[in-house]
Amino acid sequence: MATRLSCSNTVSRIISLYIIFQLLRCCYGRSLCSIVNQRCTCPASAALIGDRLFFSSGNYTFDDDELGLHNTSSLYWLYLNKTIDLVHPIDASLLGSTALPDDSLTGGSQIYGDGGVFFYDRTSLYPYAGMAGAQSTRIDQALWSFNTTDDTWRLVQVQGSNNSFSGDTRGISASDPNSGMSFYTSRIIMGVNGIKNGITKFQSFNSDSPQWSSETVTSGDLGVNIQGAMVYLRKGKSGVLLAFGAYEIFGTDANSPDWDSPESIRDIFIYDISSNTWYLQTTSGDLPSPRSGFCAGVSAAPDDSSFQVTIHGGRDLYNLSSLNDVYVLSIPAFHWIQINDSNNPDLRGSDSPGRYWPKCDVFKETQLIVSGGFIIPGNSTDTILNDKCNKTYPPFKVLDTSTYTWRSNFDPNLEYTVPNSVTAIIGGESSGGATIKAPSVGWNSRDLEVIFGQTVPRDTYDRGNKIPGNETSASQTLSTQTPGTSDLPTTTPNPVTNNNLPTKAIAVIGTIVPLVVIATAIGVYIWLKRRKAKNIPKHPAESNKTAEKSNNQWHKPELDAHYTARYELDGLGPRPRELQGDFIQPIRYELPDSQRPAELE
Repeated sequence: MATRLSCSNTVSRIISLYIIFQLLRCCYGRSLCSIVNQRCTCPASAALIGDRLFFSSGNYTFDDDELGLHNTSSLYWLYLNKTIDLVHPIDASLLGSTALPDDSLTGGSQIYGDGGVFFYDRTSLYPYAGMAGAQSTRIDQALWSFNTTDDTWRLVQVQGSNNSFSGDTRGISASDPNSGMSFYTSRIIMGVNGIKNGITKFQSFNSDSPQWSSETVTSGDLGVNIQGAMVYLRKGKSGVLLAFGAYEIFGTDANSPDWDSPESIRDIFIYDISSNTWYLQTTSGDLPSPRSGFCAGVSAAPDDSSFQVTIHGGRDLYNLSSLNDVYVLSIPAFHWIQINDSNNPDLRGSDSPGRYWPKCDVFKETQLIVSGGFIIPGNSTDTILNDKCNKTYPPFKVLDTSTYTWRSNFDPNLEYTVPNSVTAIIGGESSGGATIKAPSVGWNSRDLEVIFGQTVPRDTYDRGNKIPGNETSASQTLSTQTPGTSDLPTTTPNPVTNNNLPTKAIAVIGTIVPLVVIATAIGVYIWLKRRKAKNIPKHPAESNKTAEKSNNQWHKPELDAHYTARYELDGLGPRPRELQGDFIQPIRYELPDSQRPAELE
């Protein structure tokens, strides 16, 4: 019995230690260390939906496992409604997540794969391109839609031309959430097929079902290039797209047959959405070196007199050098400015690495959020510094677009002002009033002068709440299924991302409640065992000692004055009879092993 009690105590201690461990794990849970090749809603200045930055696919490292870069089957979002410490890996409590509805959206296990992009409007995300696996070929005329108002997935049918998109990689994209228009171009498939000016248009806002089309523009030439950047700008009648950087695909240089024709960043390709036309405009100023795999975001002056396109990172594939610099293209001056940024967290160590394939989003004009990317030493060809959890290089870093200082935290309450380094070139002041309103080298086309003389009004939509009466949106498109997709499920968010409680609190509750139930059950079991142990007969010597200490015990005079404790008989023996309440003395029975009990005389 002592052994049993010892075992019970040991089990109880183990359970207690396990509960303490889980409590500590909840309070100091896993953190996100690095992200590469993720699918995101960038680059664009309005890619943040409801103060959340969404990303998925790609590969990740966490600080609570020994795995290197590996993909997951989750859609993640970073909450941007409070201050975030950026010095360390991102604590899981700052992230929400939900399962991806299909394996084709994970991006595959190759760390150099392409996670694709998100088309998006005011309320919904649509994963496009960068798909992997057998399932990716089954939904050519449909897209998965994630509704950010209730955090649910649906498969929606897309009207329009037959668009095979699953294998598209290395393309550039941009979205205008105000109109619900998204664009994708310059992918590898275009280069293979010799298509120089094709573009995929996706319309999702205020329609019963989304639509898309693959078009060849009426005039102009974008060029066959990949791995560049493209942003949406509120200029012209319906907005314009600016595309730049990257490389021509399939070159002829014997030393570098795939990357011998970098696009000069002096040339900016401009797509006028209203006229479906590509233009080319020459820039001036401090030209960035040729690069691909960089990111860009846009900030507008408070009076819309200028727009600053900030670029960061990338890699010179021809010279095999990784980049971590910052440049700004001021529009409509079309003037490049090299920025002397400060406090770059990637440059604290001795490696001086660059970021290849980072993603950029601009939060309310004020902060360029750089997420992920390969951290590669300057001229290295085979070293990745963040292929395992490396806390030196954060998964997110934030550039203050008013001062061009890298921040140690994200602050959702900042206000944008035009930087001094920009006003020194284009005139005006921090609130706007730019005096340079045309390129110093002149407009390449009279059409461009007209286009950049117009400005699309700012979007006044409250991204934190649905506008009353605006009930028809992309998030409410008709949920239909295409042939062969009937087995694809509708999914709901992971409970830990419930927005009614803090994520950490929900995680703690979800972990502790089951443990408390288990511990309670074990505690009850141990208590019952101990209670039963108290009723087990003692050794005769112990019984004598007990009787000597019990002065208030009654007994019959003719019986030996030793009190014998009552105990439960073995289940196979006869049951003892219950004493009546009017007895003042108990009737004792002597219970021989082989005889029935008899009343004493």
